[in-house]
Amino acid sequence: MTRPGFGAIALGLAALGTVSGKLGLGLSAYAPAAICFVLFVCLEWRRTVRQARIFVAIALVTAAATLWIWPDLRPAMWTAGLDALSFATLLASLALLRAPMGRSTLVRGAASWLLARPGGQRYAAISFGSHFLALIFNVGILQLIGEILQAAGLRCADSATARQLLLGAMRASTSLVLWSPMAMGFAVISTALPGLDPIIYIAVGLLLALVLVGTGCLITGKASGEILPAQETPPNLKALLILLAGAASLFCVTFGLYWLLGLAFITATSLAVAAFALAWNWLEPPETGLGLGLMIARLTELRSEMFIFAASTVIGASIAAAFRVIGPQALDAVDGVWVPLACMLGIPALAAFAIPPSIPVILGAQLLASTSIAAAHPISLGLSLTAGWSLGMLVSPVSATLLIAGNIASAPARRVAYGWNGLYTLLAALLSAAWIAGIYLMAF
Repeated sequence: MTRPGFGAIALGLAALGTVSGKLGLGLSAYAPAAICFVLFVCLEWRRTVRQARIFVAIALVTAAATLWIWPDLRPAMWTAGLDALSFATLLASLALLRAPMGRSTLVRGAASWLLARPGGQRYAAISFGSHFLALIFNVGILQLIGEILQAAGLRCADSATARQLLLGAMRASTSLVLWSPMAMGFAVISTALPGLDPIIYIAVGLLLALVLVGTGCLITGKASGEILPAQETPPNLKALLILLAGAASLFCVTFGLYWLLGLAFITATSLAVAAFALAWNWLEPPETGLGLGLMIARLTELRSEMFIFAASTVIGASIAAAFRVIGPQALDAVDGVWVPLACMLGIPALAAFAIPPSIPVILGAQLLASTSIAAAHPISLGLSLTAGWSLGMLVSPVSATLLIAGNIASAPARRVAYGWNGLYTLLAALLSAAWIAGIYLMAF
C-alpha cells in the first residue's frame, strides 16, 4: 500500500478540521485545521508551480498590511481564511477521486460506448455524455477521450473526426462550470454572494450549458461521421448508465446535505464527493489492497490549485475590505446590465494573457459582494463570473483544459483555442451575453 507523505496527512487533517468546524465545532476545529493547512503549505512549498508560490507570498503581504493598517478588519480576514480552508477542502475531496477514476474499467467502457455511436450521433453523444460525466471527472473526461482516440490510432493532425470529438469533449467539460455544484466556480460564487439562490442558479446555468453544448453540435460538420477503427476497450452501455447514475446520486446527495442539514453548498459538496470516492474505491477496488493509502497520498496532487485559490481568496478579501474603507462609496451603488457583461467579457480577456480565470473570478466576487447589484441581481452576477470562467478556460494558454487538449492533439494551445475552436468560443460568448442580459432584465 502506498504511504501518504506528511503533506498529504497535514492536508487531510486540515480538511477534516474544516468540515468539523462547519458541522458545528467552530473555533475548536478551525484552529487546528488552520495550523495543519499552514504545515501543508510549508511541506509542499517546493513542489508547487512558481505562480502559486508568488500568489501565496502576495496574500501574506496583503493580509499583514490590511491587519496592520485596519485592525478592525480582523473579522473579514478571518472569514477569508475560513473560505480559503473550504476551497482547499473541496479540492482535496476532488483529488480523492483520482485514484479510483484512473484504474476504473467502467470509465473506459463508458467512453468507448460514446465513441462507438454511428457517425451522425457520435459528436452529440460525446458532447452531452462528456458534459454529465464531467460531474464526476471534471476535466479528466477530456484526457480519457483523448487517450481512447489515440489508442484507436486517430491523430488530430490527420483526422478531422478526432479533432472534432476532442473539441466536443473540451466544450462539454468547460460548460459544466456554469452550473455544477462540484465545480470550483460555483463554490466561489455561492460563498461570496450570500443572496444567491443555488436552486435557481443551477437551473439557469444548466439551461445555458445545454444551449452551448447544443450549439457545438450544430456547428460541427460531417467530419465526425468518419468510420472509426475497432477500439481496444469494448463499448459498455451498462458502464455508462452506472456512471451517469453515480453522477446523479452525487448531485442528489449534495442537495440532500444542503437541504436537510443546512450546510453551505461547498461543505455539502466536499462531504458528498469524499463519500463518493470512498464508495467507488470499495465497489471497484485495486488488485492489491484497498487503495486507501494511494487515495490519501494523492490528496496533494492539486496543491498548486489549492495555493492559488486560497491566496486569491485572501487577496480579494483584503482588496475588497480596504476598498470599502478608503474607496469611493459609489462602488456600493454600482449597477446596470453592463456590470455582469463587463465581468463576463473581462475574465476571458485577461485569461488570453495567461492569467488563470480563477483569479479574476475570486477577486471580482469578493469586490462586488457588497454592491447593490449583488443584492438585486445575484443570479446574473454569479452567472457572469462563471460564464467568464468557462470562456477563459477556452482561451487561456495556461488553462488545464487547453494544455491537455494541446498535448493530446500535439498542437500549440493557442492553435486549439483560436484556430480550431474560435468560432465556437465567439458564439458561446454572444449566447452567454444574451442569456445573462435576459436574466438581469428579469430581475434575477
